[in-house]
Amino acid sequence: MNQDNHSTPEKGLLFNTKGKVSVWASQHPYADIPDEYFEETFFKKGTRARNAWSDNYKIRYFTPEMMETNGAHTGTIDIHEAAGGCSCSSSFIVNLMSKAKKNKMEQVTWIILLFEQEYSVKLSGVAEDEYTTFLGAFNYDASSESLLGEEEDENDDETEIDPE
Repeated sequence: MNQDNHSTPEKGLLFNTKGKVSVWASQHPYADIPDEYFEETFFKKGTRARNAWSDNYKIRYFTPEMMETNGAHTGTIDIHEAAGGCSCSSSFIVNLMSKAKKNKMEQVTWIILLFEQEYSVKLSGVAEDEYTTFLGAFNYDASSESLLGEEEDENDDETEIDPE
């Protein structure tokens, strides 16, 4: 089954690329996704992680602080709103909306943004798994205008940080 000479299921692939954000979205009801899909195994002193999602996409590891997720516990949310909750940058939203429309995913249950990563279906051979669909890797500029209309800390993990 593993025809790829560049990786093994244990190893996976690396997609580290500055200035890129890779986006996955789901229309699967959030409550129906097993916890095991998200449960992370940490290594390198907690700076790297793996889970069922990353294994499914043949991603060797991801940096948890570079991942943002957002969505609706019940029902769906507009993908523009979901992405806006994850990233204060508007630099990739036009391209994301185009891909979402093409994939009929304007309404999603949740979204995953992995910053500084340029995931490649061509390299991995995986465009979707049971719960998520890869929408694309987009140019990302952290200093571009905010989607939310306010300044936020780039590494803000759902906690409000008062500006100095």
